[in-house]
Formats: sequence, structure tokens, C-alpha cells
Amino acid sequence: MSRLIKVVSLVFGLGLVIWLFWQADPGRVWEVVKSLGAWAPLLLLPYGLVYLVDTAGWRFAFGRDWPRQLSFGRLLRIRWAGEAVNNLVPSGYLGGEAVKVYLLRKAGVSGWTGATSVVVSKTVQILAQVMFIGLGAFLGGMHLPVGSPVRQAMWMVAGLAAVVLLVLVGVQYYGFLKTVGRLARLSRRVRAWFERHRERVREVDDEIRGFYHRQPGWLALSVGAYFAGWVCDSIEIWLVSAILGWPLDWTQAMAIEAFVGVAKALGTFVPASMGVQESGVVLLFRAFGLGSTEALAYALIRRARELVYALVGLGFLWRQEASFRQLKARVSSETAR
Repeated sequence: MSRLIKVVSLVFGLGLVIWLFWQADPGRVWEVVKSLGAWAPLLLLPYGLVYLVDTAGWRFAFGRDWPRQLSFGRLLRIRWAGEAVNNLVPSGYLGGEAVKVYLLRKAGVSGWTGATSVVVSKTVQILAQVMFIGLGAFLGGMHLPVGSPVRQAMWMVAGLAAVVLLVLVGVQYYGFLKTVGRLARLSRRVRAWFERHRERVREVDDEIRGFYHRQPGWLALSVGAYFAGWVCDSIEIWLVSAILGWPLDWTQAMAIEAFVGVAKALGTFVPASMGVQESGVVLLFRAFGLGSTEALAYALIRRARELVYALVGLGFLWRQEASFRQLKARVSSETAR
């Protein structure tokens, strides 16, 4: 049934993308993309910077338990491979985070250390993203005209982000995985997994709390690196705007990037957030005075960049595991323990 839902959501997303492009005139959209000319390859660089900064955030999440046999370059490749899976496969038991844990074990990192670092890294990344969304909403609200419903909505999101940030910190002190387990009780399979691993979940939650209490310096570095990664994500929009002469400044680019991230998060159940991401880009560009043609041109550029990075990540994964079927079986086996 879940596979059918994924197929239906993908078909719906593709249909939405086709409809958006049809409404905007595909020929005009393609003319905008072509006008980048020789500058196009330059647009791959900002996301590479994001990968480097985010990998630093993950390294800091290990804290004092950093395994000496693991180089920064190896960690970068593992993260790259895991993100490729996250970007191409809708959420499920073969997720990018499980792949990261598996590849860490192949690199000689104990399963306990690797799993804890992945959970801590993901929770810290979520904290940083909520902070970035709040900042983006604040900056966006400053640029929009007084009385605009979008401006009011962004002010509300900025306030909500502050509340969510406090809730997330509280949840992590209470027990992040324990909270996830309670929320996931509607799923029989997920509930059964949490029941089998109750003691291990408690130990990981204790490790997260311990990281917060005993290693505040490493925590601050990890949050700062991930927040910097979200800010670096905005470089791509700003660079496209600068090359094509669009009236978007740096702060507006940050606001757009923050809410594109929200759209992607809302579309995690759709493979590659197909259609959801494009719709978010169109709505945000219109809010800041640009048309659907410019929005879909940027959406196409963004998809091309995502595809390039996903293919490179799959290449790293293929070097580790030549068979995707074997990888799926091994990751499934690891997460079932």
C-alpha cells in the first residue's frame, strides 16, 4: 500500500510540475535558463560549500568521541552518499541516515558511536534549520509591503519558529527518540521496532542529553556550522539573481531559501519532493515581485544541481556497495537489530 501511495504521489507531483511549466510557457522558461551561458557551471559551487560546512557540523556532533581512523574526507563522502539516498528515495526504512550509520561501520566506527553521531547531527541540524526559518521569515517580512498577507504570515512564522525552537530543545532534554516513538505509535511496524529497542533508545536519548550537558562547546560549534550551511544555501539564489539581473538581494534570497526548505520538508512523502518544491518556489518568487517564468527557471536550475550532486553521491555509494539490492538488505539488517 505504501508503495502505491509513493507512486501516486510521484505521478501527481510530476503532473503538477508539467502544469506549472505549461502555464508559464516552457519556451520562455528555457530561454531564461539558457541566458546563464558560461556562468551555469558556477552555480554548482555554492552547494559544494554547503556540503563542506554541513560535514563540519556532523564532525562537531561527534564531540570528544571523534574516531581517529575517520578522516574528514571519508566523512564527507559518507554524508554525500546518504544525502543522495535522502534526495532520491522517499522516507522509509532505507533512509539516508541508516545508510550513513552503515557506511560509518564499514569505515571502522562502532555502531553505537556512529548511530549516536547521526541522531545528534540530525537533531542539531533541525534546530539550526528552525533558527534559519525564523531569520528568513523576519527578513522576508521586512521586505514585503505593509498590509500584505504574506508579510503578516511571515511575521507569524518568525514568532512560531521561536516557539518551535524552545519546544525542540525541551523535547531533546526529555528524550528525542522517546518522543518520536510516542508520535509513531500509529504505525504498527514502527511501534514494534521501538518496543524491541526500548533500552537502546533510552541509551541514545541519554547520550544526546549528555552531549548537551557535558559538551556545550561542541554543541555550539555543530549548531553554528549547520546554521552557516543553511545560510550558504542562499548563495545559489542570490548568484542566479545577480547573473540574470533579478531584483533580489541577499536577505530576500535567504527568506526564499528558508521557505523552500519548509516546502521540501512538507513534501518528504513525495519522491524528491516533486511538485511540492516547484510550487513553493513559484509562490515565493511571486511574493517578492517576480513571475512564474523566473521562478520555474530557477526551479529547473535547482533540480539540475540536485541531480548532479545526487549522481556524485550515488557514485560514492556504488564504490562502497556495487549492488543496491545488497545495500538495502544490509541496511535493513542493521536497523532491525
